[in-house]
Amino acid sequence: MFDDLHSDGRSENGRKRENGQPERPLADREVPLTPPTATIADAVHAWLDGEAPESSVRRGEWSRDVDFWKRIDEDLAARRRLKTPAHLQAQIMNALPMHAPQIITPWWRRELVVTPGTAIAAAAALVTLAAVVTAMLLRY
Repeated sequence: MFDDLHSDGRSENGRKRENGQPERPLADREVPLTPPTATIADAVHAWLDGEAPESSVRRGEWSRDVDFWKRIDEDLAARRRLKTPAHLQAQIMNALPMHAPQIITPWWRRELVVTPGTAIAAAAALVTLAAVVTAMLLRY
């Protein structure tokens, strides 16, 4: 039923427990990624590298591989010839910002810069606040 993951597989008296099911090796559950027959012959590799003529590869059983790679080459050649229309390229370039974006940091992580004017204003505000609080406390 359930596997006891916290035991070593032995019962209380030290003997090996029998659970009635033989253990399957891990290899039984593995699935190969590609079938073993899906390899490309050395002759096809030589033709793709330009080391052998196409006629020597087409004679054998690899003509399907040659047709496949020729179709891929034709598709890629057609895609290489594609150009982006001028109006679309202009729209893309116009949508880009003119300056590099800056990272916006929260106010509590920014550097505190105190200019002389800010320091004088803050000191004046503190003196005024202290005078107001003192005047209120002396009234009562």
